[in-house]
Amino acid sequence: MKTQYTLLSGETVEFPTPAGELGAFLSRVLAAARDPSVSDAELLDLVLGPENPLLDRTSVAGRSVATADVYRDPAFHVMLDCVARKRLPPDSAVVTPRTRFTMTVPDAAHQLGISESAVRQAIYAGRLRASKEGGTYYLDPQSVAGYRVSKRGPRRQDQMAKGPPGATLDARIGSGPDASFRVKHSRDDFELSEKRGPEWTGMIPAGWRRIAVLGTSKDRSRYWEIEPAEGESVLHFEGFYLRGGFRIVETVSTSPRAVAAFKDFQPR
Repeated sequence: MKTQYTLLSGETVEFPTPAGELGAFLSRVLAAARDPSVSDAELLDLVLGPENPLLDRTSVAGRSVATADVYRDPAFHVMLDCVARKRLPPDSAVVTPRTRFTMTVPDAAHQLGISESAVRQAIYAGRLRASKEGGTYYLDPQSVAGYRVSKRGPRRQDQMAKGPPGATLDARIGSGPDASFRVKHSRDDFELSEKRGPEWTGMIPAGWRRIAVLGTSKDRSRYWEIEPAEGESVLHFEGFYLRGGFRIVETVSTSPRAVAAFKDFQPR
């Protein structure tokens, strides 16, 4: 089960519904945010206090600390948003997501001159602000207008077709006791040289133009997109690897976004 919450910024965050201690604490924060007798200072003390199970109690003796990992947790963003809402004047108007986020992914891709997949990757990586409604992303036109397309980043499909296809890549893919390493590409085949249960060692044949890679372990997921390049590169993850002539053009390190990026990738 997942929870969706729309921040004051208009961005919608989606995350697995917390259970146990964290779930109870988040419910308490949401209730306090609705309670007019609780001040914004009191709510902030609650969110940053020792009762918050998200905070790190080991970094500084006697203190609860919001580390970088805490700030990456969407539940913590919800808690901070509750504090921000408490600070609003009682009758202040809040801009709704559909008022601010009005541009579709195809329109953004056309304006920026990149593929729709590249727009989605920018959303997943947090470089373009967007709100998700009913499974569809809508972007902030101002964010799109100010977005600078990297020359090294994902290119349009017609541009990609002009470049030479990729050469053979050495690879170890599959899944092990603690991690998995999956690839998705247009050739969709694999020349197997050794198989040990669900772990495969072999080669991805030449002729590919873009490959999506998803590495998943017990505590994280990471996503990469690679394209052909001169020289040799190696991409390692928990004992799995890709090796050959490529360069990484997209990386997503946030677990939910990494999984979504791999799911949305369309081989070319």
